[in-house]
Amino acid sequence: MKRRYWKTILCVILSVLALASCSGQKAKAPDPDLTLEVALYPYVPDPARFRQAVLEAWEREHPDIGLRFADWDCYVSDPDPSLDVFVFDAIYLSSFAEQGYLLPIPEEKVRNREDLFPFALEGCRSEETLYALPQLLCTDFLYTRKSDDALTGVSDLVALYDVLGDRQLQSVIPEENEGLLINLSDVLLTKTMMYLDALMDEQQGYTDYSELPSETDLSAQALERLEYIWKMGGYEQVSYWPEDNDPFVRARWFADGKGRAYIGYAEAMNAMGDYADDVILRRLSYGTRHDIPLFYSDVVGISSAVSEEKKAAAFELANLLTSGEVLTAMSLPGEEGGSPQYLLTPRRSVYDALSGDYPIYSHLKEIVDSPDNHIFRIGAHAREFINEMEAVLGEQLALDVGF
Repeated sequence: MKRRYWKTILCVILSVLALASCSGQKAKAPDPDLTLEVALYPYVPDPARFRQAVLEAWEREHPDIGLRFADWDCYVSDPDPSLDVFVFDAIYLSSFAEQGYLLPIPEEKVRNREDLFPFALEGCRSEETLYALPQLLCTDFLYTRKSDDALTGVSDLVALYDVLGDRQLQSVIPEENEGLLINLSDVLLTKTMMYLDALMDEQQGYTDYSELPSETDLSAQALERLEYIWKMGGYEQVSYWPEDNDPFVRARWFADGKGRAYIGYAEAMNAMGDYADDVILRRLSYGTRHDIPLFYSDVVGISSAVSEEKKAAAFELANLLTSGEVLTAMSLPGEEGGSPQYLLTPRRSVYDALSGDYPIYSHLKEIVDSPDNHIFRIGAHAREFINEMEAVLGEQLALDVGF
C-alpha cells in the first residue's frame, strides 16, 4: 500500500515538473537572432486581421522564433535585401527569379500539396523551377444587380457596352443605375493588365508573356475593349483614386445604388456588406468569344539571401502563410462581426470551411476549380514593360476617346 502511495506521489510530482517544463518552453522569449523579416501583401480588405492570423498561428508553432513585419510594396520596388520572406504579385515572379531574388523551393517542402488547385502551384514556376507558394488569388468579376434583367445574361465586354453605351455624365460618382464603375487610375496597373487580358481573349490562347508584346504596335481590337470601358465609365470616374487610398470605394458606391454595373475583385463584396446578397458576379471576357480565365496570384517567396540559420524557419513560415488554417482564419469577419473577406484562395479546404456559413464560397470554389484557369504572368522585364505600357495606353486612350 505504501509503495503504491509513494509511486502515486512520484507520478504527480513528475507530471507537475513536466507541465512546468512545457509551460516554460511556451513562455520562452523569441531568440532575436532568429527573428524573420516578413512582408505581407498590403492590398487586402483587413491587413491587420491578416497579420494577426499569421502571428497567432506562428506563435503556436514557433514561440521561440520572432516575426518582424515590414512595409514593402512589390508594385513600387524590388524586394529589399533585409526581407527573409515576402509576398508579391506573380506578375513579377519571372523578373524576381531571373534577377536572383528568390530561393528555389524543393517540391518536398510543399505542405498539403493535394489541397492546392494545380494551376495555382503551376503558376509559381519559372523555367520549371518552383520559386514561390500561392497564397491568394483574384480575378476581374462583372457585378450586376439581381433586379437588372437586361444584364443578367451578359458575360462579355462587348455585350455590356451594347447595353450601357457611352456614359453621358462625367461626375466622379455616377447617378443611380448609370454607367460602369471600374478603377483604371494611375495608382494601379489596371490598364496594362486589362490590355494583356483582352489580347489573350482576342487570340484565344493563354500565354505567360515570356515574350512580351510590342509596346508601340498595339492591337486595335484589344485597345478598343479598353476604350469601351472608358466610355461606359467616364474619364473622371475611371481615373479617380480617393485620398484615403480606399481601393474598394467603388464597391461602396455600387452598394449605395450608384452605377449600373461594376468590375472588381471578389473581396469587393466585403465593402458591400449585406448588399452582396443582391448582386450577381461572374467572370468576364474582354472579347466576344471564349474567355481565357486568368487569375492574379499573391505568392510567397523566400529571399535567396536568407541566412543559413534562418533557412529552415523561412520554409516553415512560407508554408504557414499559405496554409488552410491561416487563410481560413483571415477570411472570417473580425471580432466585431461584419462580412467575411471574400478573398479567393488556392486551397480547396478554405472554401469548404467557409461555405457552411457563407454559401457564396461554394460558388467561388466552382469558379476557381476549373481546369481552364491560369495564373497571370508577365515576362522577365515586367516592371519596365508595365511602366512603358501604362504611359503608352494612357496617351492612346486619351487620344482615341477624346478625354
